[in-house]
Amino acid sequence: MPAGSPSVSVVIATRDRARFIAETIESVQRQTFTDWELVIVDDGSTDDTRGVVARYTSDARIRYLARPPEGRSAARNHGIAASSAPLIAFQDADDLWEPTKLARQVAALAADPGAGLCYTAARFVDAGGARLPMRKPPAPLAGDVLPRLARGNVIILASVVVRRACLDQVGAFEPTLHACEDWDLWLRIARRFRVAFVDEELTRYRVHGGNTARAAVLAGGLRVVDRLYADPEMPRLARLGRAAASARLYWYDVATLAADDRAAAWELARQAFRESPRTVASRPALGGLAALLLPVPALRAVRRLAT
Repeated sequence: MPAGSPSVSVVIATRDRARFIAETIESVQRQTFTDWELVIVDDGSTDDTRGVVARYTSDARIRYLARPPEGRSAARNHGIAASSAPLIAFQDADDLWEPTKLARQVAALAADPGAGLCYTAARFVDAGGARLPMRKPPAPLAGDVLPRLARGNVIILASVVVRRACLDQVGAFEPTLHACEDWDLWLRIARRFRVAFVDEELTRYRVHGGNTARAAVLAGGLRVVDRLYADPEMPRLARLGRAAASARLYWYDVATLAADDRAAAWELARQAFRESPRTVASRPALGGLAALLLPVPALRAVRRLAT
């Protein structure tokens, strides 16, 4: 590590998030762990992102890199290349951290030298920061997470700290993926390394109208499945099969859409059944079907009661 390098490099890729990015930067500045640098890569913003970030660059730990638009995967990769610390934390320009997040994760990785990645529980919040019912993951998941992670992504990008040496081995974000690119990377890491987990809600994931559209998330997820099952080094997952894995993604989307777009959810359920009929007995399918069979007001009430 070069002399004077920080312990943690925080990488934010952003495009047109001037509305949120000030609060995000301030949540980094409020960290109790202070030995960090923040590299903000602007992926071709057309709003006042540059002007908002300029208010914070008097902090010598913060750098702003403006680039032509290439997509968030490429932007994060530029941020990784421009940073220097042995640990890299990812943050999105609309999400937030609790003050002890980095401190808890640095300690967790120090206690587990074989872990390539550490993540925290994430609480979903609305555009104004108010708490929502959903938490991810709903239950702790650590160690050899590959079999579970292959069924669906439970790791929020803004919750992750990864070792640079780990990325040197598995590569960074796949630049041709513009949704679920984080899931693709976590799968490559989980193939070779243990995963550490801090079971505290230290990350806040913001839900708003500018989030990646569900259709794009599903399309990205199906590409990740194709990449996963094309990898000859993934024999442990062969018993599940590509078709069943794709169907699981459809079933997860069924459950997500059921309260807000019942017709679209039923169409996804039909696609999932056509893709792999045997997945109808899987946990995602049972959850999706239960969501479809509940009256919409009842389903929304269940979600409000969930913690």
